[in-house]
Amino acid sequence: MKHDGLKSESPKTTNPIPHSPLPSISDEKQYAKMRVISSPVFQLRDIIHALLTSSSYDLISTFLTYGQLLGASSIHGYLVDPTNDTQLLINDDHTSSQGIALYVTYDMKLSDQQWKDQFGIHESTSTKSKNPTTFFPLTDYLCILSGSRVIFYDPNERIINEDRAFVSIFDLETDDVTAFKDQFSKLDYFLFKSKTYYNGTLIRLPLRTILTQKQTLNDLKQQIYKYFNLNNSLIDLLLMQLNLSTIDFDYTRDFEIFQRFLSYEKHSISSIHDNQSTTQIIHLTLSRLINEINTSDVSCWLLSTHTNQSDIGKSKTELKLLLPLTPLSLASESHNSSAQSYKYQLIQITSSRTLYCHSTASVNLSAKDDLSTHLRQMNFPQAYALFLKDLSRLIKPTITSPSNLSIDLIWELMPDIDEHQRLWNDKHQYTSQSQPQVHLINKIIPDMWKEIGKQELFYSVTDGWGYVAIEDMIINNVEAGPIQDVLTFVFSEANAPIVILPSHVINGLCRYSNKQYLQVMTPFHASELLAKNSSLLLRLSFQQKVSLLKYIILNDPDPSLVLELELLPLANHTFATFQTKQAITVYVMDRNLNFLKLFHKEQHDRFLNPMIDQDLFDKLSSKNFQGKTDMYIVLF
Repeated sequence: MKHDGLKSESPKTTNPIPHSPLPSISDEKQYAKMRVISSPVFQLRDIIHALLTSSSYDLISTFLTYGQLLGASSIHGYLVDPTNDTQLLINDDHTSSQGIALYVTYDMKLSDQQWKDQFGIHESTSTKSKNPTTFFPLTDYLCILSGSRVIFYDPNERIINEDRAFVSIFDLETDDVTAFKDQFSKLDYFLFKSKTYYNGTLIRLPLRTILTQKQTLNDLKQQIYKYFNLNNSLIDLLLMQLNLSTIDFDYTRDFEIFQRFLSYEKHSISSIHDNQSTTQIIHLTLSRLINEINTSDVSCWLLSTHTNQSDIGKSKTELKLLLPLTPLSLASESHNSSAQSYKYQLIQITSSRTLYCHSTASVNLSAKDDLSTHLRQMNFPQAYALFLKDLSRLIKPTITSPSNLSIDLIWELMPDIDEHQRLWNDKHQYTSQSQPQVHLINKIIPDMWKEIGKQELFYSVTDGWGYVAIEDMIINNVEAGPIQDVLTFVFSEANAPIVILPSHVINGLCRYSNKQYLQVMTPFHASELLAKNSSLLLRLSFQQKVSLLKYIILNDPDPSLVLELELLPLANHTFATFQTKQAITVYVMDRNLNFLKLFHKEQHDRFLNPMIDQDLFDKLSSKNFQGKTDMYIVLF
């Protein structure tokens, strides 16, 4: 029986035999155990099936997924073009499988249970496709090595048709494999000096030489390049393969000289854990050798994993959030994939930042479904707030943070209501035919702000406070400038937990968080604080005092707020106290500066300072302030 691109095999067995002897070189020799078993039902069968029936993209993805399931942190692939002898083999028909091959190694061994699950005698329950497509077709006898055990597995035709397949099982510590020296020599590089043990798992995929060897290997190399040159592939790696930290691919002839043509290295430079979430800053380096030129790209990502505990059945689900900080400039198209085939959702957080979201809970979206409903079911608003909280702990505003992150990033990631309304109005600009749909989050912004308001996410500029909750903080909502600076200083000196927030953050908190806790700085707060801490005024410069006075009397019509405060600016650059009893007499002259020349300098303390801003001068000259001091207007 033949399939496209597959070598003709022995007829399919319809009645499996419990035990079948190996084809022998000599009946007098003792051979390893041979079993006739059903196709493996564990993950390894997916690799074999992918090789026979899938594109190279799926094959590579399957290798990586298998590594994650094994718990491997490192995967190393080798494209091998050997020159070894092919005389001493298990079967003469194995000659074709001794040529070019792809080796894939993992730094984790198969456990006894995994061996049993994959190669035990049991029935298969798989329903795989029976329509193979053309790729690098697999010759007979795929090899798997883990620990001291070696498997030679025959996947041809039978893996597709669900018939039982031949598996030859060896234990290098107990079986004599001398008679098959050439076949086992393919494994020598990976074995310990005793040649009986490998501290990991290896899968050897022979590649049939339909094309010339050079063309075949180059073609496979290009497929590997293409996979790792896709943005979607790296996102899959970061979201799905959490254990994997290094992936390398080398070309070699006989495991003597190696040419590294691709390397993927991921490491966490900082992380934080709590009961419900883990957030880390990840550096990712992708190096490639193309046309003898080495290139290396570095990207930075934020990855947060949030665990939900279900009340029903006590099951756990994970929601992963991935945010690129400095992403790689890679291709965005995938291997003829439609938007529906992606394993994650794309969520527009700002006009320039997109969040990748993946949940282990089953979410099936139809055209009529509202993503906001599913995001609520996945506890996305809560997970996102915890993600921001974790990020705030990774960013230390007073010192240099990893990857030069600043607290401005936290403010940026808090949803801007007005910006999202603009995005909603222009949402057609964020839809692409070649990528999964980018979702807007307008409908769940209220939920997000409610959760954000529950976290200690707001950094206080007052020494000793750090991040504070909304019930403790006082928001300095004055625009940046001298007035904001002096207010921050005064309140900080009084040990009040002052936070300075962007306008969109204040807007979100005021509209959707628990309003009863919010304290926004007001002229009344400033007046009350100065009345209780009058000594603070002694530490302020002339201009700082004038700034405080402007803030209080220009933002509140109540003139009593300045009573008993030494903030009335005089022409001699000192200050008088606003008071109703025992008031001093202060003259308000026209703002002609020359009038002061008519008086001795010692008398300048009787005049309102003409150098102050016009709006402040006009306010102090108004009738509202008559009686706070005895003020007379004199015109020249």
